[in-house]
Amino acid sequence: MTRGKGINPVTGVARSLTIGERQDIVGQRQEAEATLKFVNENPAAVAPGVDKARLKKEIERYDNILHEGTAQKVSGLNKDKLIKEAQRLRDEIKQNMPTREEMDHPAKNPGAVSKHMMWNKRNQKNIEQYKQIQRQIEPDDPTATSVENLRRNK
Repeated sequence: MTRGKGINPVTGVARSLTIGERQDIVGQRQEAEATLKFVNENPAAVAPGVDKARLKKEIERYDNILHEGTAQKVSGLNKDKLIKEAQRLRDEIKQNMPTREEMDHPAKNPGAVSKHMMWNKRNQKNIEQYKQIQRQIEPDDPTATSVENLRRNK
């Protein structure tokens, strides 16, 4: 599992890990550390095929992924710029977005499914960019990236 830094040329925002991705990588790192600790404490009980150097490299790789994927602190003009960009994207995403009523009751609203699919296809790039910006602005809020919060009721 490798992740590139992938800086967006428009916003200057690097791809940051989601909370779930972060937790997954932290769990894998802890598992590798526990295995290494067990191998060091019980050399006789471990099969000879266990490679300590590979475990250490894995732990280092997990540390690098976490370091690169952690949202950097954004402040001042950069934060204002990101907030304005997020607002612009929010406005674009909301245009022609199917309502909550259409999504909850597609049988009452003929064509709602195809409307949603076409809307999603048109806005996929904006949605991904919006999510990345929200992860930078609010890195510890898992609901900040949800576009469902933008959906009208009726």
